[in-house]
Amino acid sequence: MNGERDAILMTLEAFDEAFASGDARAYASTFAPDGRLLLLYSDPIQGREAILEDSLATFATWDTSAWRTERQLVDACGDRAWALSTYSETLVHRVEGRRRVIRGRLLHVLRREPDGWRVEIAMNSHSRRVEELPAESG
Repeated sequence: MNGERDAILMTLEAFDEAFASGDARAYASTFAPDGRLLLLYSDPIQGREAILEDSLATFATWDTSAWRTERQLVDACGDRAWALSTYSETLVHRVEGRRRVIRGRLLHVLRREPDGWRVEIAMNSHSRRVEELPAESG
């Protein structure tokens, strides 16, 4: 499993790096063509193209550079894998400067595709209330 685990971790790291850098195209490319993004309190986002459109809007509105994850579990069986992570992020509104501090859990279900492991489902939950903060002064 070491080689498989490394390949799965590479996909998860690419997901995290693309999200933190606000690179919508790289972020969407970590998903399978029919991948789903299931965000708390939001309608499901179905398909790589829809995920790209949604992430373009998100990254245009919010600075996501404070995204951090910690892997709790990574495993695979055949052509499917899963990972459970905890995450924290401080989203900063690009115009207003207000901030949202979010902590939660993130479940990835991955599928082996011809070009490597891709996210089939990414689903988040919050481990505490979202903390809304004003823009920093000065």
